[in-house]
Amino acid sequence: MNSVHPQSLGPSETVQADNTTALSLVDQQLKFPASNILMIPPINTLPFDVFQIIVTTCWEEEGESFAIAASHVCQLWRRYVPDMSLLWNNLEFAEEVPWWEMLEAKLKRSGRASLDIIIKEKVFLKSGMPHLRRIMGMIIPHVARWRSLQMVDVPHKIRRVLLDQLRGKSALLLERLEIEIKSTSRRWDARQILDGVPNLRHLEWTNPEAESRLLPPFRNLLTLKIGRGTLEMEPDQFIPLVLRILSVSPALQELSLHHGPDQDPLTYMGDVEHLVQPPMAHPSLRRLHIVSTTGIRSVILRSLIVPNLRSLGQPGKDRDIDVNVLCCNSLAQSNVLPKLHSIAMVGNTDNTDWPNQGYYPYMPSLPAAIMNLRSLVVLTFRFVDFGGDNKWLPDLGNCCSRLKSLLVMNCTGYTVKAIRAIVEVRMQREAVEPLEELYISSYPYTRSGERASVEEAAWFSQVLRFNSRTRVWLEVDMTWQ
Repeated sequence: MNSVHPQSLGPSETVQADNTTALSLVDQQLKFPASNILMIPPINTLPFDVFQIIVTTCWEEEGESFAIAASHVCQLWRRYVPDMSLLWNNLEFAEEVPWWEMLEAKLKRSGRASLDIIIKEKVFLKSGMPHLRRIMGMIIPHVARWRSLQMVDVPHKIRRVLLDQLRGKSALLLERLEIEIKSTSRRWDARQILDGVPNLRHLEWTNPEAESRLLPPFRNLLTLKIGRGTLEMEPDQFIPLVLRILSVSPALQELSLHHGPDQDPLTYMGDVEHLVQPPMAHPSLRRLHIVSTTGIRSVILRSLIVPNLRSLGQPGKDRDIDVNVLCCNSLAQSNVLPKLHSIAMVGNTDNTDWPNQGYYPYMPSLPAAIMNLRSLVVLTFRFVDFGGDNKWLPDLGNCCSRLKSLLVMNCTGYTVKAIRAIVEVRMQREAVEPLEELYISSYPYTRSGERASVEEAAWFSQVLRFNSRTRVWLEVDMTWQ
């Protein structure tokens, strides 16, 4: 195969078209017997297309540091590196005095490759408008090549100026965008910004106190995160909005919404019960993180069929969002969350009325609901009354075969003896995995059987991680996709 001279290569699309030929060469060389190993070209004679395959397959680091390191391998690589556009398509404006010459050189070397742009607050600390004008002069002529635009702690007025540049322009390659505007922009209409971005797949949107009519349609996304204060609306508006977002983005994998305070007095329950919708199937959703009342979250969950949902938590956080026991009937009736990795079931959080018998009609369904969650790895109970004598405590020795972590926090109506029996059964059975983490906390005034004795605590500590502040499996679960 003839090597391809770097000057003859076009944009990244041409490079991808040559991948098959380059890989074919690599395959042929790998099939050579050991006696012919010297026939493989040494590193300083690699054809340019093979060099590109190696780099694009193995390189994960962003920025130019890899390119600089690669250029010091040999003279041939030094000639190749400047002509490989994908090594130079990351533009980061992050210093008080940016290295403009380097940034302009990178922009030139990037050729026609798609651009990833990061702009940080530090650029504008001492010279705001002059730096803004220079940045705009560099990146606005290349809007058609933008693949992602990320602004980190950039002043809101500058954010608006940069985002307004997208109005009336076509950015067909733009896949990732972050929009965060402060509350004084209540009437700022950002919908037109997205008109020329039909291939947007990842969006972070925060506009506190924005009028709901100015919200964009959020169509055809893979990830959507709506920040605090943006969705200050009544439940009868919020719940249909969530379902509408899911219906217009059938490929959505992650949805994170902030609606209101994460608390749920019992008086809120009846107010939203009538908002439950006929179940809508969404097979692509993997993470659903909704900061709202547990009653509203319960209504949304009961209105969905999400067979591939993995987590109800927020990436990087140390806990799941609570799911009220009101969902037990729905979870027990059908296997609607077969791939859920973790869940936090919460009962009454109003300490003025504890335990609250208003939850009791739903509690008989709790064991069946947990049994349906066959992929659980982390299970948390908070403020749950198990009815006395472990009446509604799930038989975790015979279900949830992958369960690794169990947290029982401020619960009543169960005994630590029953928890120990669960641990022992899981240690003995081959069909289920043994527990590796157990956390038990209780109120000072709870009955003695609901608190681990010194002997029980010592036994638990010998066979698993007991009451450890570090929740290993919960941290692992938060990173799963």
